[in-house]
Amino acid sequence: MLPTIRQLEFFVATAEAGQISRAAALINVTQSSITIAIRRLESLLGYRLFNRKSHGMELTPQGEDFLRHANAILASLHEAIEAPKEIASDISGTVRLAVTDTISGYFLPVVWQRVAHDHPGLRLSVTEASRPQIEEGLFAGTYDLGLALTSNLPNPERYQLRQVLSSPRNLWVAANHSLADRETVSFAELNNENYILLTMDEHENTMRQIWEKYDFVPRILYKSKSMEALRSMVAQGMGVSILSDMVYRSWSLDGQRIVRKHLSDTVPNMDTGVFWPKENSTTTVTRALIKCICRGK
Repeated sequence: MLPTIRQLEFFVATAEAGQISRAAALINVTQSSITIAIRRLESLLGYRLFNRKSHGMELTPQGEDFLRHANAILASLHEAIEAPKEIASDISGTVRLAVTDTISGYFLPVVWQRVAHDHPGLRLSVTEASRPQIEEGLFAGTYDLGLALTSNLPNPERYQLRQVLSSPRNLWVAANHSLADRETVSFAELNNENYILLTMDEHENTMRQIWEKYDFVPRILYKSKSMEALRSMVAQGMGVSILSDMVYRSWSLDGQRIVRKHLSDTVPNMDTGVFWPKENSTTTVTRALIKCICRGK
C-alpha cells in the first residue's frame, strides 16, 4: 500500500511549519486531519517521522530522509500536471541571470532544469557573483535579473523583488552532543562551545549582527567557505554552527549525523529572492524565468 498525496502534503506542511496547528492554518485544514494523516503514514511506513516536543514537531532521522523523498514526489507530480500547457511554450531568447554561491549550489540546478523543461527556447546565461557585484551588474546592464539572499539587500526600494523562499535559521550540533536532546537552546548556552563559522555569501556579516544583538561572542574554532567541511566538523562534535534550513542536511560526507535545534532567541530567517532595478521593464522572456523561479516557493 502506498501513501496518499494528501498524507504526503500534510507531512511536508507539518515538517516545514514545525507545528501541527501552524501547518493546519497554512493549508486550511483541521488539526485533527493532519494528526490522523501523519499517524496513518507512520503506521504505513513502520517508523516514526516526528518526535513530539512541547514546542512542536521535530523530524526524526528517518523523517528527514522521508521529507526529501516526499518533496521530490510532490514536485514531480506538480511538474506532470503542469507539463501539457508548459510544453507548448514558444518563448525564446536569452536571460542574463546572476546568482550568489549559496544559490548556485542549492537552488539554481532546480530552476535551470525547470526552465529547460518548460521553455526549451529560453537560454540561461548564468554568472556566479557576490551580491554587491550583482547589484552593480544590474544597474550597468550586464545582468537582467539577480537571484540572491535578500535579507541584507541595501536600499531595497531601488528594486522590484519577488521572494522565493524564507528559510529559518537553526542551531546545528552533532547527534551525540550534550545539546542534542534539548528542545531549544539560547545563545547564552553556547558561550562555552566551539563555533564553526561559514564565510560564504555574507553569512559572517549576518551572523555578527545577530550575535551583537544578544551580546554573544562566539568561540570561533574555524572559519570556512566549504559547507561540507563545516558539516563534517559539526558532525564530529568539533563545534556548533547556526545556519538556515535551506542548506541543512542531516548527514555529513563521512556518514555522521547532524541535528537541528530550535533557538529560543529570535533569529531572522534567510530570505531568498529574484530582483531587478525598478526602472527596468520586464520582457516576456524575463517574466517566464521569474515565474519558473518563484514556482519553487
